[in-house]
Amino acid sequence: MMPRKNFFANAALVLASTFVSVTLLLAAGEMTLRWRYGALPTEWRVPMKTYDERRGWALQPGHYSYFDTKAARRVDVSINELGLRNRPLSRESEPGVERIMLLGDSFVFGAPLDEDHTISARLQARAGESFEIVNVGVPGYGTGQEYRLVEELQARGYRLGRKLVLAFFTNDIQDNLGLDYSTMGRNHVQPAFDVDAAGNLQQTLSEPPRAPTGQGAGEWLGTLLFFQFLRYQLEVVLVSHPSMLRTVEAVGMAPALPRTPGIVAGWYGAQWEAHWAVTAGVLEYLVKALRAMPEAPELFIAYVPSPFQVHESFKLTIVAGASSDARYASFLSDPDRPQRVLQALARRLDAHFIDLTPALRQAAAHSVLYFPHEGHFNELGCDIAAQVIFEQAIKERGRGSRASHD
Repeated sequence: MMPRKNFFANAALVLASTFVSVTLLLAAGEMTLRWRYGALPTEWRVPMKTYDERRGWALQPGHYSYFDTKAARRVDVSINELGLRNRPLSRESEPGVERIMLLGDSFVFGAPLDEDHTISARLQARAGESFEIVNVGVPGYGTGQEYRLVEELQARGYRLGRKLVLAFFTNDIQDNLGLDYSTMGRNHVQPAFDVDAAGNLQQTLSEPPRAPTGQGAGEWLGTLLFFQFLRYQLEVVLVSHPSMLRTVEAVGMAPALPRTPGIVAGWYGAQWEAHWAVTAGVLEYLVKALRAMPEAPELFIAYVPSPFQVHESFKLTIVAGASSDARYASFLSDPDRPQRVLQALARRLDAHFIDLTPALRQAAAHSVLYFPHEGHFNELGCDIAAQVIFEQAIKERGRGSRASHD
């Protein structure tokens, strides 16, 4: 029998060797990523936004390169003179070219993707040279802010084009009220919108944003690029293989969400109907205002689903909270509430309605469509969204029935 003293000495040697090996591996990985990306700022330290009293914030013209920690990749962004992630824009399109504006938030903007992989770029590639697709997406914007941006473009003499596609994401219900996605508390950086009894758009002005301070409690780990890279790879594996999450849940180790998902807090809490009534009013105002403009573009409302509605792995993380939070259980019993009520509004407003959910769900059966921790479309998700919009808004050229006849 091995003497106890030797046993502990050998065990300590094994532990020390393992620790040194892991440390060297992490150091080598960190050095490699630092060599490749180290000169880049992280996404929350890029001065791309500037304060705007009416819209809360606007994008500053320029070229920006940064390392997106949540998606573990370099991102290059060019903002034109109008504050749009788009090539320089003339006041009207060239003769024989039909302009189509794609209006929305960060999903339209294309975070965290390079220019060629955004929805607008993929839509442009499908549409061809006889169309001009304009990216009018700003991260974090709600419907009210999006309208203010279009209003400013039109006032400055820029033609909106014959068609306008408004991309609606689930957290727009919070954005229009200036609410935090998870806590539903007031976010004073974002202007709140409402429509008064006379049908006028009312707005609570925003406050200048505070300077970024980092990632809080997890800031130290957030500075390690290799940690972010490893976490991203693990998240992709888990999203790709829902059976792994089921196994984890079966042994009582269900993963905990870092915060209440925006779709759950916004659409399944006790006040969701009152909050939706505000957004519905803002949407109706936008539709009427666009139709009153000289060119009156044909309007399409495209619903962008949450990853919790598309990927089974995301939905499994909701299951873990259903027993203790009625909002989670309500989501699981009716996950398609947002697009159903949005389509009903589109039908009432006689606007075209495009639901991206079916095509995304079909593709999600065998592919990852969102950046798992970051939450936005990846390249494939944008490509599928562009394909659906192309089929329903461009290829058909608006012919056929509107949402009211779907």
